[in-house]
Amino acid sequence: MPEDTEMKDKEEEGKKGLSEIASNKKKEDFGPLLEASLPQNRDLALKQGKKDEAIENLLGVEKTTRLAQDAFATGKVAVCIVQILKELGDWEGLNSHMVLLSKRRQQLKQVLVDMVQEAMKYLDLTPSHDAKMELINTLRAVTEGKIHVELERARLTRTLAEIREKEGKVAEAAELMHEVQVETYGSMDKEEKVDYILEQVRLCLDKGDFVRGTIVSKKITAKTFEKDALQPLKLRYYKLMNRIHGAEDKYLELARSFHCMYQTPMLQEDPAQWMAMLKSCVVYLVLAPHDNHQRDFLVRLCEDKKVEELKPMKVLLNYFKTLEIIRWSALKELYRGELSQHEAFQGDKEQQRWEDMRKRVIQHNIRVISTYYTDIRMDRLAQLLELSGEECEKHVCDMVVAKGLWCRIDRLEGIATFVPAKDPNDTLNTWSNDISELLGKVEKMCHLIHKENMVCGNAK
Repeated sequence: MPEDTEMKDKEEEGKKGLSEIASNKKKEDFGPLLEASLPQNRDLALKQGKKDEAIENLLGVEKTTRLAQDAFATGKVAVCIVQILKELGDWEGLNSHMVLLSKRRQQLKQVLVDMVQEAMKYLDLTPSHDAKMELINTLRAVTEGKIHVELERARLTRTLAEIREKEGKVAEAAELMHEVQVETYGSMDKEEKVDYILEQVRLCLDKGDFVRGTIVSKKITAKTFEKDALQPLKLRYYKLMNRIHGAEDKYLELARSFHCMYQTPMLQEDPAQWMAMLKSCVVYLVLAPHDNHQRDFLVRLCEDKKVEELKPMKVLLNYFKTLEIIRWSALKELYRGELSQHEAFQGDKEQQRWEDMRKRVIQHNIRVISTYYTDIRMDRLAQLLELSGEECEKHVCDMVVAKGLWCRIDRLEGIATFVPAKDPNDTLNTWSNDISELLGKVEKMCHLIHKENMVCGNAK
């Protein structure tokens, strides 16, 4: 037992001795050493031409400070080595020494951060494109898998992607950008993070990958742009979303995007811009299929006072708001010039957009007729819609399938019924409820009469 106690005491003394040595190393001041060695070796390399000797000396100093766990001093030495090699134009040596320093035993994280940040300043100072590419690849290799330099690696990746895009390799640039999951980076500020994700979305769309672009765009929410400083990014975001929705002909989503852009304070200061956004909002809202969301949006937009300044658009909204039949031929003639100038009615999809507009007018007219008629002959319905019998039946059937209308067509009689037949049980329940309500009212009236008689009797 005494021997065990002595052994434990010796172990504790040994641990204390090691901790004291470590603390002494940490507390050692390398300031004088750096003040003497850094300028001396810099002059040795730049003025006396003894580069190899100077670098060797600095590597020795780096080893001393690194083993002493002095991140500040080690970073100073590493940066000095990088600066000397850059000033001498030895780009190959710069790349090789960065790799060497990053792989040294017990290398400190801050040293790698300082060295990479210093080297990134030289990207625009390289003598040739090949030298720049070699430096970028070296920096990306050095920072790979290291979370403490993830921000620098993300910026390097974006620089490389921009180079690839200028070379016409859009697909490769997009793949490079998608390697970086910036939404998980805590060291990157919000504005830069949003800008990075928007660049990822743009490259997806330029590549033609709208599915992936949609998925990536969901990393950003509308609440992200609440700060005024992010207004330019907000406009970029909705322009990209317009490209996505436009490719899929999602007219209601396009209208919402343009409305969000219209509400941006930065655009409100320029009448020409907000008028253009508001006009686009109205056009795409009218093109959108009718449903509760579209109807609610249309009513709210009509209440916006600024729509009054766009009189043709205000009139167009009122056409679809009121329960009156719209004559397609008259509407097209009235708005052909106005709508032909809009981007929605230009390009490859011009004919499709006019067809969609005509379809919305027909659907609006069918809803209006179903409001005023319970039954109507098909030939009369076709006459009101300015369609042939087959076209009329097709449009009615399409609305029924889309659950935008209830209708039953009797082809033998040629009659369309817009009111569904009531279920006998429902009819009986309704009658029973009405009788109960009636008897309740009769009972109440009898009670009131009896009460009145009692009051009059007491008065006599």
